[in-house]
Amino acid sequence: MKLAADISVRACEFDGLVFEQYAYTPGAIEPIPKHSHEAYQFALSFDHQGEYTYRGEKHQIPPGRLSIIHSGEVHAPSDRTHLFEPAHFAMANIHPKWLNQVMAEITGCSSYDPFFASVLPKDLLLNRLFMTLSTVSMQQSSRLVQEVALWNFFSCLIGRYALNAPSDMPLTSHRAILRACEYLRAHCRRDVSLKELADVVGLSRFHFCRLFRQQVGVSAGAYQLQLRLTEAKKMMIKGRSLAEVAIATGFYDQSHFSRHFKRYVGTTPAKYTGQPD
Repeated sequence: MKLAADISVRACEFDGLVFEQYAYTPGAIEPIPKHSHEAYQFALSFDHQGEYTYRGEKHQIPPGRLSIIHSGEVHAPSDRTHLFEPAHFAMANIHPKWLNQVMAEITGCSSYDPFFASVLPKDLLLNRLFMTLSTVSMQQSSRLVQEVALWNFFSCLIGRYALNAPSDMPLTSHRAILRACEYLRAHCRRDVSLKELADVVGLSRFHFCRLFRQQVGVSAGAYQLQLRLTEAKKMMIKGRSLAEVAIATGFYDQSHFSRHFKRYVGTTPAKYTGQPD
């Protein structure tokens, strides 16, 4: 009897979007039958040659290539029955309403489903934006970080690959971005949403994301994170415990805080203050 492959999955849900990371060991596997689902499905293979049947033909998916399954379309994953090497990939299942919203805010018109003729775009930027979205969701980053990552990915995807994508619009309003920065400084500890921030300055989420990065140099989520770390330093210097600082400055927990602190400051919170991790 063939030894079955061991399959482990990490999954998280963010505002109706489902993100999954799969890990297969070598061994026997059972093919998944043809099916469809309401969500758009995006998958990125890290280290193995994937394949699936879609739109009447079999597609080979090289490692590092993002695949797109359109909402409602029938498809079938690989019909192989054995894996000879480990396989790892990330997947996102995204309800059409999200892509509708992006289309609506780009065009200023009623929402409609984007259509993607390309099923395997060769696009390093799109891959990077997808992995950023998957990673920040898995790490349970702040709401703003996750939403900015979501809109950056959608904007690139639709702008480059949707057949019915609108033409680009000019970027304006330096004053609006200054106002957004002021608002984030005043509310850096709170779980501000992207919609709230865009509404404050009178821009669509699509145009706000692009303007903010263009004028500030980082995303709104990264800007908020740096503000939180600055506040955290002040609290740590006053002797507050790391666990208390983490929660007070809007981080998910102390581990989440410590990871970002070391990344941006270059040392751990414990070494910064002499407190135990």
